[in-house]
Amino acid sequence: MQTAPLTGRISKLTTLKGKQANALFWSPAGRFILLAGLKGFNGQLEFYDVDELRTMATEEHFMATNVEWDPTGRYVATSVTSVHEMENGFNIWSFYGKQLYRILRDHFCQFTWRARPPSLLSAEKEEEIAKNLKKYSKKYEAEDQDVSMLLSKQDKEKRRMLQDESDALVKKWKQLDEEEKMVRQMLRDGEASDEEEEYEAKEIEVEEVLEVLEEVVRYDEEQR
Repeated sequence: MQTAPLTGRISKLTTLKGKQANALFWSPAGRFILLAGLKGFNGQLEFYDVDELRTMATEEHFMATNVEWDPTGRYVATSVTSVHEMENGFNIWSFYGKQLYRILRDHFCQFTWRARPPSLLSAEKEEEIAKNLKKYSKKYEAEDQDVSMLLSKQDKEKRRMLQDESDALVKKWKQLDEEEKMVRQMLRDGEASDEEEEYEAKEIEVEEVLEVLEEVVRYDEEQR
């Protein structure tokens, strides 16, 4: 309705048939709509892009009772309130239908987003940013890459420090092992080797008489 030359006019885009939905929820930013099958429809969710006339994702939040878009239109929450005795809690989704969080809470009653203050930018500035979004995206992607490389470098440095600490401990215990070698040799009757292969294992069987019982049996001549 806001696109010239159709400003202020309504035109039909399409008809969606056979959808498992009994409630529709528009993103505050427009363009995206969530088709929800609440309560009796067992939480069927369809994330739909109206500009492209395509379904982005089909998901489910079993027994869902409520849907709340965040003020930016980037995220949407579905929840199961305490009208049901089971599955109480909420899910957070991206605008295109990727589940980001799942939180279960007993006796959960309501989910609301924090209010978002009005933008400090003028309408013209917001429109200019939207038109040049790709340019801004490249800038911020480059900054994100720089941060990612810095974190990777810090992670590598941390792992190197841990490896150095491990090597130092191994060196310390090897030195201690060498210092105690003479003591072990004395305990082993002069055997200097610490290698287990240098020793021969022998199995020795020992038989031990536990009990001897003598019993006198009378012999009767008449039984002969």
